[in-house]
Amino acid sequence: MKLKLDFVSSSTLDGKPKKERINYILSKVKDGSILVMDGVMSPDEELDLIRETMRRVDDGFPGIEVCSLKKKVKGFQLFMERLSDQTAKIQQIFTRRTPDKKLKFGITLVGPAKYIKKIKKNPNSFSVLTEV
Repeated sequence: MKLKLDFVSSSTLDGKPKKERINYILSKVKDGSILVMDGVMSPDEELDLIRETMRRVDDGFPGIEVCSLKKKVKGFQLFMERLSDQTAKIQQIFTRRTPDKKLKFGITLVGPAKYIKKIKKNPNSFSVLTEV
């Protein structure tokens, strides 16, 4: 049995609607790939990903494992991240729709629960034990 790792740039998912990003992630994972994404999902988006996963669970797809490391940002990057968050909140007030957010700085791993047996997370890294 082979294990497939897909490394996905944040530009692949940035600017796409949340539903489309979640469908992209789940289609890859359901096909047996472990995704390593450049960026960290918001807690709301991660919750929506888990909810959608629960809707799709069946005998052939037992679920997913998710682990993220958010990069600590300082200075100008921190200012821009906070400005982006505030802009999104203002946009939501005036348009009454949820804005499509960009992934934050960091790394995220999403994979099929049937292959990922254990994730050990440390403050600055994580280790993944797989079994194929």
